[in-house]
Amino acid sequence: MKKIYSLLFVALFLFLGYSCDDGSLDHSDVYIPDPVEENFEDDGIVAEPTTTAVVRMKIGEENKHQVIDGFGCAFCGWSHRIWNTMQRDAVMEDLFGKSGLALNIYRGEIFPSYSNPTTGDIEFKMDRNFMLQPDDPSMINNYWRNYNGEECGEQMQLGQMWLVDLINRKYKDVNFFFSVWCPPIKWKSNGKLNGGNLKPEYYDEYAKYLLDFVDAYEQKLGIDIYGLSGWNEPDVLASMGGWASCSWSVDQMATFVLDKLRPEMIKRGHNDMKLIYGENAQWKWAVTHINESLKKYPALVDPNLIVAGHGYSTKDENIIPFEEAEKHNIPMWQTELCDDKDRKETWPDAMRWAKTFHTYMAKGNMSAFVWWAGARPCSTTGENLIQLEEALPSTYYYKVPRYYTYGQFTKYIERNARRVDVEAISSETDKFPEELLVSAYIKDDTYTIVLVNSSEKESFSTLIEIEGVEFQNMRTYTSTEYVKWKHKKINPSQSGLRAITVPKYSVVTVTGKIKNHEAE
Repeated sequence: MKKIYSLLFVALFLFLGYSCDDGSLDHSDVYIPDPVEENFEDDGIVAEPTTTAVVRMKIGEENKHQVIDGFGCAFCGWSHRIWNTMQRDAVMEDLFGKSGLALNIYRGEIFPSYSNPTTGDIEFKMDRNFMLQPDDPSMINNYWRNYNGEECGEQMQLGQMWLVDLINRKYKDVNFFFSVWCPPIKWKSNGKLNGGNLKPEYYDEYAKYLLDFVDAYEQKLGIDIYGLSGWNEPDVLASMGGWASCSWSVDQMATFVLDKLRPEMIKRGHNDMKLIYGENAQWKWAVTHINESLKKYPALVDPNLIVAGHGYSTKDENIIPFEEAEKHNIPMWQTELCDDKDRKETWPDAMRWAKTFHTYMAKGNMSAFVWWAGARPCSTTGENLIQLEEALPSTYYYKVPRYYTYGQFTKYIERNARRVDVEAISSETDKFPEELLVSAYIKDDTYTIVLVNSSEKESFSTLIEIEGVEFQNMRTYTSTEYVKWKHKKINPSQSGLRAITVPKYSVVTVTGKIKNHEAE
């Protein structure tokens, strides 16, 4: 999608042809959106709808489900690649800005390279200059050099500092949380980045290390860290991937949290920080780990506990909530997912992901969804939302189609909204496609409905209703293979009905205000 802000820029784009002002590539599926319409209020009456099909929201207390904490992406071990991208500010605007995905969760990493594997010294080195230019020779030359046991370790650390600083200054509603792939290797059973586990005799030191990182980042960068995860994919089988890892059993993780980490958080004044628990690699592993943990260790239940899993090697039909977490009203997050096996930059791929996003929210009851790599170069996997040039420094980028279907959720579902029940009711004359998926959300007087029409043959029109209330206004945002986030105001008919059209193979988000609805 091009950043075209006026007819003058449109003319210039048509004249220049290939490249655009933000350094992104020219893709054939690009839709140049209409200027943002500031006034969303009704401005006319339309003809009476002919459709009798209805999509109806229900917003009574008995119809309400999970609170939405937000949507985000990770950078972690790819923090250096966006740092060394010439258009890095533009990329971040496309991820966190209101004109982009409007993400509000950032996932970072507590890197193993903070520890010198030879001396054992631990240093966060927060006084380093992270405001270097993307093409600074001191970082670009000999780019893949080893730093404390990790390739590009220094660039990753500096890149993450730059990312956090930029987001904190420009995007004030973003929540930061950090995960650990591997603790300092001197404390591990095998003394290596990959595999092994944390020796119990170092649980005290590890808890202090995690909070030392929190204090260092908060003091230097002026942030309040929202959440802390002392692990990433703690399953023994996950270490077969070859990257930095550390296994944690149900007993090991719970014992560390209850005896060491949580007391250290309280001691250091971080008792209100969220503890992200689990983050297992496959959803079924997360379900087992979290349910067993909460059953065996009920003391884990706490107002600041969030349970999380990753969705690798998981089919949509196997996405279910964590039963024990729901019993205790513990928020559930999906904190990492992408296509780690194949790369497709196609609209069918984007629609496949739209179905998955829907399933985690509407069937898994997730309060948050965090995509894996916001931006990085990829050649054989579908890990990113934004593709960066492989060369160093990167000089161009583009958005892959799944970026837009993710945006149909991230841009319009507000933090602290509640997911609510919604029905798609066909009539004798107007049938919905069998493939249609619908979810709905409400926050105070703002409603949002996301319709994922996976039918490649059927488009349809439908009335939109909310049980027991009237609309103040309505608008839709539509993404297909040919248009992205296309805006349309939906005015009422004389009788007050409102109808929308949903194209085949599309995602349509309906949002607006309702009348006389009190804030919760």
